[in-house]
Amino acid sequence: MRVRPATADEAGRWDELVIATGRPHLLQSDGWAKVKAATGWRPIRFVFGEDGVAQVLLRPLPLGIVAAYAPRGPLVANADVTDAMVALREALRSQRCTSLLCDPEVPAGALSPDALVSARISAAPVHVQPTRTLLMDLTQEPEPMLAAMRKKTRQYIRKAERAGVVTEETTDVRRFHAVLRRVAERDHFGIHDLAYFERLRDAFGERAHFQIARVGKEDAGALLVVRMGDRAWELFGGWSGHHAEERPFYLLKWRSFMRMKQLGVTRYDMWGLTERGGDADDALAGVENFKLGFGGEIVTWIGALEMPVTPGLFPLWQLAGRRRLAGA
Repeated sequence: MRVRPATADEAGRWDELVIATGRPHLLQSDGWAKVKAATGWRPIRFVFGEDGVAQVLLRPLPLGIVAAYAPRGPLVANADVTDAMVALREALRSQRCTSLLCDPEVPAGALSPDALVSARISAAPVHVQPTRTLLMDLTQEPEPMLAAMRKKTRQYIRKAERAGVVTEETTDVRRFHAVLRRVAERDHFGIHDLAYFERLRDAFGERAHFQIARVGKEDAGALLVVRMGDRAWELFGGWSGHHAEERPFYLLKWRSFMRMKQLGVTRYDMWGLTERGGDADDALAGVENFKLGFGGEIVTWIGALEMPVTPGLFPLWQLAGRRRLAGA
């Protein structure tokens, strides 16, 4: 498979090329490159003839070398992923690059193990993106979608409607962040600072939907969804812990589906399930159970794949690069 750097014109209309592949992903978008640039990543872009594209993010390591990561890339047909990674490796040799990490949206078992071994591609011991997720098919009409949900989920959506829960979009990122901060305090997890969410808003513009569920005058739920082409991804969200009887977050999720459907989205990604399949000991088991109540299709991607670019430098990736990437 042949690969070449994107021209200046192609780089200037990068998102058009990503959408044209028929398998767009927000982590391969120009907006995501802008978000990551604030933390030291440098994007370089490649085109595979008429077959696909790849945005590769370069992360500085000691001694003037870099590690390369193509989040959710390369955007090529499943059958071409191995060859595309080999082509990218050759294209990256001039970058003093230790390694290439990719985590394409390819189903587990879709790639030939023999072909991967022959190309010196192996499973990486780090996972930056979820390997399991829940996809909602928004081509359906609302009633079949509701019928496919668990009974309690459907009841809670209706209950929130009867209770007068209000859902709305906002451009006030500070307001959104205040709700998310309350969610984090309740569930004891860390969140990004306000500046990070402002960068997301600025990078994605009208494609970033900051959504709020409100009971009376109090914000009780928040959800950030970013869309690209006919796909959308939930990035952050949660329930504040207040107004439990009104079930505000159930209605917020449902209204989010309907809003994205209105905008032409056909595939809605809940952005991750637990890696252990809902194991009761997993801290996120409750979140998974909540998501599964809405129906949808559970998918398992192949996970992170890595390969040496400059064999002599690959040990630096193994010793330090993986750890830096996982924490970036």
